[in-house]
Amino acid sequence: MRTWPAVVAAVLLLPATWFIAFASLPVAPASVIVVCALAAHLALLRQSSRPTATLLIITALVAVQAVVTGLFVVLPSSLLVLVGLFGAAARGRRGAAYAVAVLGPLAAAARYAIDPSVVGSGFGPQPWLLALLLLACSAVAVALGLLRRADLRTIELVAERLALEESDRENRAARAAAEERTRIAHDLHDVLAHSLTVIVAQARVVRYTDDSDTALHVIEDTARDSLRDLRTTLRALHDPDAGGDVLPAPDLAGLPVLAERMRGLGLVVDHRVQGRPRPLGAAAELALHRFVQEGLTNALRYGEGPVDWQERWEEDRIVIVLRNAVPVVVRPSQGAGRGLAGMRERLAAVAGVLDVDRSDGFAVTATVPFRAENDDEDDAENEDGARA
Repeated sequence: MRTWPAVVAAVLLLPATWFIAFASLPVAPASVIVVCALAAHLALLRQSSRPTATLLIITALVAVQAVVTGLFVVLPSSLLVLVGLFGAAARGRRGAAYAVAVLGPLAAAARYAIDPSVVGSGFGPQPWLLALLLLACSAVAVALGLLRRADLRTIELVAERLALEESDRENRAARAAAEERTRIAHDLHDVLAHSLTVIVAQARVVRYTDDSDTALHVIEDTARDSLRDLRTTLRALHDPDAGGDVLPAPDLAGLPVLAERMRGLGLVVDHRVQGRPRPLGAAAELALHRFVQEGLTNALRYGEGPVDWQERWEEDRIVIVLRNAVPVVVRPSQGAGRGLAGMRERLAAVAGVLDVDRSDGFAVTATVPFRAENDDEDDAENEDGARA
């Protein structure tokens, strides 16, 4: 709590009040005046924490001085009423400040007018003029207090806004971190599920056939590719800004290679494309690539028949269907379910939808609409070409 304003006011006003009181009044009333003035200065020390109570205490002490003499208005310490009005208007109850600002000057002028010593001496202005002067001073003190209240409220609003912005930044950072963890979990799942499925399948080849060289080469290549993908993912996790040999994200252009690899592992894949392919965003192509990779991996791992892969390019969307005519039998120990959840989350991130159909074998369908920004980019390129 800052006490220096009250100390400064006491140093400047209290000695003058003491001198005027003892110079113009007998010792007893002068002593009452000085004691009340000292109490008012002490009350001012609590103005910052209790502004309304401070105003009422100072007003009551000045009223005691008014009972003693009608010339209390000339005492310097009476100015503390204006200081109290400012504090109450700025930090306390405005109703109390309004009441004291109106009733105080009227009561002071009335006491001034009926004091015999004042009337007989002919000192000072007319009572009505004194009332106007005191009302004007009180109005100025209240107005300054209201302006200070507005400043304090503005400061509070700015602080609240900054706190909300900081909280929003923290929430966005937490959401971004959670989304990044989810993305990395999906990437790790896709990489490990695909590579381990291939390795297990080739290990069976080594175990039950004599074609061990080819199988071991496939295992080696798959493990090497998986390690490379894991290093890239972990590097991005520890240092998102790291450059270097970061691999490009998988896209639709890599699907034929993926299909040939799965065929080489013994999976029968019938791939058909309908419609005119068109460019998609990087996120959409990554989601579709992972969808096909997960679907073919599940077919190799759980299925027993050929996979019918349909890729339809429609006017406003792309639809990819992976169907296994033979019903898929999954044992609880195989932990199925996470792959479908990952597919659904990846597609939802690009406004896509995953449908699962178990009525005729097992089929998963990914539907991804074309993004409006892609159309805008095409229009912008056409406009640039026309201008050129």
